[in-house]
Amino acid sequence: MNVVKHTAFSVFVFFALTNLLLGQGHSRHCTKEPVTSVTRWGGNEWIVIDLRDKPVRTVGGIVLGPGVGNLKTLVQVFRRKPSDPLPRRWDQEMGLPAAACMTGDDGAFTFSLPPGEYELRMSQNPGVDVTSVIVTVERGAHRSEEIKVEMQVGT
Repeated sequence: MNVVKHTAFSVFVFFALTNLLLGQGHSRHCTKEPVTSVTRWGGNEWIVIDLRDKPVRTVGGIVLGPGVGNLKTLVQVFRRKPSDPLPRRWDQEMGLPAAACMTGDDGAFTFSLPPGEYELRMSQNPGVDVTSVIVTVERGAHRSEEIKVEMQVGT
């Protein structure tokens, strides 16, 4: 019986470490959402903020507004290749995200991601523009600055 327990524990540890090493992102400040959650396309613009030239060690920040305060926001993390063009409106979906979460009332989010390039896509409801932030994660980066995203009402 001890062999069975030991084997089961070993399998659990193996899969947990594999998940961590393969970079399954997770959030510490918002509620995990299924990666099958669909972007809430709204407003009439797609705002893209390119922060690739400022690599970070960890990806985290806060989503504000629109208006006063915070609203719950769907934050999706899509893997990118450095050669990928910046998102365009007709690139509505890029396959399944690596991770997704719903921010709480404070708007905070944090993801643990392996080195690489990512699109953080924030969406709220039909009246609010979708905002994407393109980031580069590097293990040796000296920064882990908080990303501040102010959502905009569609015009």
